[in-house]
Amino acid sequence: MAKRYRTILKWGLYSVLLVLVLLVNTTVLGSKTFCGAKLSLLPVYAACVACREGHEAGGTFALAASLLWALAGSEGGVMFVLLLPAAAVTAGFFCSAYFTPNLLPTLTGCLLALALCEGGVYIQRLYMDAPMPPNALALLGYQLGFSLIPAPVLWLAVRGIGKAGGR
Repeated sequence: MAKRYRTILKWGLYSVLLVLVLLVNTTVLGSKTFCGAKLSLLPVYAACVACREGHEAGGTFALAASLLWALAGSEGGVMFVLLLPAAAVTAGFFCSAYFTPNLLPTLTGCLLALALCEGGVYIQRLYMDAPMPPNALALLGYQLGFSLIPAPVLWLAVRGIGKAGGR
């Protein structure tokens, strides 16, 4: 019975941290740009959880997170519903099958998740003839680079929650 409660505690803490990440991403950093690019923390957090918990649990968590993100009315939310679970499953699979769940493989998984999700939003905007700045591809590169900066902090938080949950 104690294992069940620790599992419930672990996923509850992951959910609380998800709400905190979404809150920081939308309210604190929502209007700020870094070299013209906005940060995207959701793919980084989903990849960290998937690399820590495995690809099946991480993909399910990413699906729930992307549905919450899309229902919140974010830009590119529908693409996130399609691409974030796929990116989390891929990152979690490669981290568990080929690497140990350390910081460097997790950062690689975060970069993969960011490239899939934000690249998908870029392609969606490109083919929907949405207004885009002339240097949109360079801004996408800046967004990928700047969004990886908080990844070690999120990885440490996910690692701490995973240890509290007994894994």
